[in-house]
Parts: sequence; C-alpha cells; structure tokens
Amino acid sequence: MTGGEMVQAYRDGAQRLRRAVEGLAPEDLDARPGPGAWSIRQVVLHLQDSEAVLIDRMRRVLAEEDPLLVAFDENRFVERLHYERQSIEDALLLIEVGRRQWARVLETLAPEAFQRCGRHSVAGQVSLGSLLQGAIDHLEHHLAFLLEKRRRLGKPADL
Repeated sequence: MTGGEMVQAYRDGAQRLRRAVEGLAPEDLDARPGPGAWSIRQVVLHLQDSEAVLIDRMRRVLAEEDPLLVAFDENRFVERLHYERQSIEDALLLIEVGRRQWARVLETLAPEAFQRCGRHSVAGQVSLGSLLQGAIDHLEHHLAFLLEKRRRLGKPADL
C-alpha cells in the first residue's frame, strides 16, 4: 500500500466504525454477546483511547529524534476509566476528528518521512509507516469483533 493509500484507509476507518455501531440501542451497546469479553461500548472507547495514543506516537516520531513510545495496558484502561459511563457519540467524534486532522499532516509528507522511527517500550524500533499501518489494522481488527457482536445481537452487520 502506498503512503497515499494508507492515509486514505486511515481516514476512511472512522466512518466504517461509525457505521458499525449505527442503529444500536443502549442495551445493545452494553451487551457482551462475544466474541471477546468487552461490550460494544467498551470496544469503541478502547479505540478512542488507542487513537489518542497512536496519534501522539506518530506525531512524536515525526517531530522528535528517536522518541520513546511508552506502552499502555488496555485492560487496565477498560477496568479503571469507567468506559460504561462514557458516550459512544463523543468517542466516535473524537476518532473522526483526530483521524481527519492527522490525515491532513500525513498527506503532506514525503515518502521518506514514513521511515522515521521511534523506540516503543515493548516492540522496539517502529517507523511512522508501521505505526500508521498498525492504526489501520487495529481498527479493522476491532471492526470484525463489532460486526460479529451485531450479528449475535440479531442486528444487520453489513458495512
């Protein structure tokens, strides 16, 4: 995938996520039909938190020299950040705005900028390009879970 294609896939992911939760009632958002232990609300809030972390990592790789990129414990976030009290709509909006704004920066970059690297505290050296691909893949991974959860709730699951 070229840099431009990656940026477009990254930008488009936010709308795909919104479509994946459209038409769900509050009880659907908090149900836990599987796969996985998290509710649909928890998955979306996890994606919002992950987006904030991933955008910060990409910004620092682009702006700093070999920055340290610290890992976070996603399960602790779910346990301790009261996802059940947070708004799906606000989370979707934050993801959409964050991706739209960051994509404006990414689309201006020369191809060699995607080779800039930082050091992840667990994974080691990572490039801007690999972080961007990771953000795309992470959302797609969780979209598959969301669509299966919709199916198990008896809701249409066509994107």
